[in-house]
Amino acid sequence: MKPEFGYCFRPDPHREECSGTLNLWIGHYGAVRFVPTTYDVRHDEWDPVSGSLIIPGDSSGRRRRLTECARSMTRNLRLVDNIIRHLEATRKRYTADDVANAFTKEVAGSHMLGVYTSILAEELSYSGQSRSAAAYYTATRRLVAFNGGYDIDMAEITPETMREFQHSLLAEGVIRSTVSFYMRALRAIYNKAVAEGLVAARTDFPFDEVYTQVAAPPDRTHVAIEV
Repeated sequence: MKPEFGYCFRPDPHREECSGTLNLWIGHYGAVRFVPTTYDVRHDEWDPVSGSLIIPGDSSGRRRRLTECARSMTRNLRLVDNIIRHLEATRKRYTADDVANAFTKEVAGSHMLGVYTSILAEELSYSGQSRSAAAYYTATRRLVAFNGGYDIDMAEITPETMREFQHSLLAEGVIRSTVSFYMRALRAIYNKAVAEGLVAARTDFPFDEVYTQVAAPPDRTHVAIEV
């Protein structure tokens, strides 16, 4: 018998608007293990029948936030399924705790820039967005190289870090359009991580003081392009 798993909504009576969080649940051999997540949702944003988020049809920031949460949830469910497949292949008895512990270990590194970029790039490539995937990889490799070759915790991506990174690139002779390319890619990765709750949003946005504009061709209007 294979385990069952999914998400459930757990309301927080101390918060407004019937808000709460989603927990990942894993059931096997009559035991259920709950794994807390950082997905903050309101009661009216959760469909208990389908076990999925209710995403509004407008273009609000809340829609973008819930859409990113939904993507992250799907990714985690896929990870749980892969873990179960691996445990099944061993032909040994395992428990819900074994699945949950393996899952927790796997996601522990997802707050690291290099790990998270690899996850995003794989999804982008799968959906046919190979150019964006390549941009994410390229920018991340440059920042990791600047960090001495070590992966960087996304909580350490601060305005000071990005200013120093930009200064280093310019000192190497990297042209501004390339600096902008790196910064816009890293900004996109960072924003996705914030939306998914992997890193806390900062009041001092890390990319406010670095070059993120696209140089306009001669006689054309200057347009900023998101990566």
